[in-house]
Amino acid sequence: MPRFAFLALALVAALTISTSTGLRAQTEQSAQSQASSSAATAAELAASSHGSAYYSVRPGDTLSVTVLEDPNLNRTVLVRPDGRISMPIAGTVMAAGNSPEQVEAALRQRLARGFQITPTVTVSVAGLAPILGSELLAEEEEEPYAYYLVGAFNNVGRIETQEELTLLTAIALAGGPTAFAAKDRIMLRRKDEAGVETVHMFDYERFEEGLPLEGDIAILPGDVIFAPERGLFD
Repeated sequence: MPRFAFLALALVAALTISTSTGLRAQTEQSAQSQASSSAATAAELAASSHGSAYYSVRPGDTLSVTVLEDPNLNRTVLVRPDGRISMPIAGTVMAAGNSPEQVEAALRQRLARGFQITPTVTVSVAGLAPILGSELLAEEEEEPYAYYLVGAFNNVGRIETQEELTLLTAIALAGGPTAFAAKDRIMLRRKDEAGVETVHMFDYERFEEGLPLEGDIAILPGDVIFAPERGLFD
């Protein structure tokens, strides 16, 4: 084989090997880049699915606090309306507006003064504050009000209720008048905002006799129901 032909073949072989090596290096670099990208994406998805890094603690939330070095400090704490939580050794820490990780860091710093080493603190959201709809429903619930029973009833005193009652049902809840009550002269005493008192009379005997009721008015907060006792000749 002529000398120049041999040199040409050697040059072609060298170029082929160099090209193959370069392509293999590019392929490996691309694979490594894709693997790194996939790992980063997986980490981002994991953080996103955990959600703690993207959640701001709110008043009313319940946080679970775990201290690896001292299980006696493990507890569930409620975020107070002022946004703070309290822990032994750590004292009071602002939680609302921070992520669980930020609360962890604050507790870790505070708790470190009680340990020879930096404690391992984990904070997670154990319960969420009531949603707005639940808060609105709670606000819509009627608040209890009080009325008073005095005199010759089987049960007397201050009564609290959320129900809409009439004079008759209020007396029934008190167990009715006693045997010594002047049942035909039961009184409901009511004061208006100006302090002026009005007295409503009620004849409970008509109810016992099955007659139409008169004066069975609705009970209002602060009403006083009085049953006098019968006189000697009643």
